[in-house]
Amino acid sequence: MNIPFHPNTGDGTHCFQAVLKMTLGAFEPDTEYSYDQLDQISQKVEGKWTWPTAAMVWLMERGYEVKLIEEFDYKQFAERGMDYLIAKCGQEVAEAQADNSLIEEERKTAAAFVERAPVDYRVPSLDDLKQLVSDGWVVICNINAALLQHQPGYTGHFVVITEVNDKEVVLHDPGLPPCPGFAAEHASFEKAWGYPAATDKNVLAIRRK
Repeated sequence: MNIPFHPNTGDGTHCFQAVLKMTLGAFEPDTEYSYDQLDQISQKVEGKWTWPTAAMVWLMERGYEVKLIEEFDYKQFAERGMDYLIAKCGQEVAEAQADNSLIEEERKTAAAFVERAPVDYRVPSLDDLKQLVSDGWVVICNINAALLQHQPGYTGHFVVITEVNDKEVVLHDPGLPPCPGFAAEHASFEKAWGYPAATDKNVLAIRRK
């Protein structure tokens, strides 16, 4: 599949919009979506990170098939908010999400999304990524970008997986800095993907029905 690369914007908060633009570009090559349009689709708040729930609902309504593989419980998050985030992801990640997103608004979106959430509640593997790419899905993962770049701390970040081979995971990283076709060794990718614990790995897969 030809997945076009699109970079993050200069403020560094549009990684999700960038991977959404890549996804739509793969399936709708004759349609150009602006970042303003993608902000509306994903209900982005200026200067904040984006949760994928609103965009997933939009994609399903547009006729896309959406698949999630992760242990994150959207129903529990909608009901418990920060308490669930801390219990599931730890203090560091929960506080980073609280600082960079509107948790109460995200709880409302999650409550609506969970009624139709196509979630396979388990920990995904590299084999899942490889199979989904082979089957024609655009595969998106949320990782700790700081760890992938061998930096301290936590930065939630979306990337598109383009290939999984015997040694590396190849991905479109919208940045910053933008890195199309970035190749990470399995161990390095899995540490960034499964953060703070291996059970926090996640997959968002999208394709046209």
